[in-house]
Amino acid sequence: MLEPILPIAIYLLLGYLFKLAFQDNSKQLVDFVIYFSLPAIVFSKIYPLTLDERIIGLIFMFICFILLNLLFAYFIGKAMRLNKLYLATFMIMATFGNTSFIGFSYIDAFYGQDFVVYALIYDIFGSFLLLVSVGMFIITWGSGKKNSLKSISKSVFLFPPAIMFFITIFMKNFEIPNFIMLTSQTLGSTLVPLAMIAIGMKLELKHIFARLHIVSVAVVLKMVIIPIIILIGFKYFYGVDQTWVKVTIIEVAMPPMTMATVLAIKGGLDEKIAINSLVLGVLISLVTIPIFVSYLA
Repeated sequence: MLEPILPIAIYLLLGYLFKLAFQDNSKQLVDFVIYFSLPAIVFSKIYPLTLDERIIGLIFMFICFILLNLLFAYFIGKAMRLNKLYLATFMIMATFGNTSFIGFSYIDAFYGQDFVVYALIYDIFGSFLLLVSVGMFIITWGSGKKNSLKSISKSVFLFPPAIMFFITIFMKNFEIPNFIMLTSQTLGSTLVPLAMIAIGMKLELKHIFARLHIVSVAVVLKMVIIPIIILIGFKYFYGVDQTWVKVTIIEVAMPPMTMATVLAIKGGLDEKIAINSLVLGVLISLVTIPIFVSYLA
């Protein structure tokens, strides 16, 4: 069960060691992933997919899961008597998961690339859409700054994977040459190693215990409590035998999102809570995700 996780751990280690020995090139790698790898995955997975009522239902379900998580984070943060700045940071880090870079890596490792499409839908129409809408309002509320609806809408519609999604929907009306699909599949295969190496470069271990009481609650809520609640819900009402259900639960259990960390810091929220939630979440996921996968098997 640990074998699929080893390449991910190695990619993280390679990125971290490269940064120590040379420099942090994570920005360039992340840019490549966002502008090439992710759009390629979107095209290669969405083009053959039949977009029907079931997909719309999945999108609605994924959004509900994230909003439920956000609600839990708000009430737990209030119970901890966090001030507005800490509460907003706590809510962002305890709600939005790394459903793309790390999520795709885990889904690919444990279930194969054919099931990345469910993670892709969860990421684009769940995590990303809610982060740049509801999430941005929480960030601006916590920091006391203002953010216009125009800038938020721009973030949604100019995100390269989102642009590629609409292009792909249009291209479904036409037959595409085989070499285009092969090219997109090859480009998409760069996602896992490049994304994990980039995250390895972003890891900062020297201040890892700062604000630990807030960070630990955020990580446990995001990666343990909420996934268990969703798991129990599926088990009671639907069952957990189908692979798409397992993929959904694993996506819910992802560590805090890299992009959420960046937006939280840029938006003026607490940097230590944001960064340490990301770092601890990535490291702990090497243990928690195999446990969930093992149970679901």
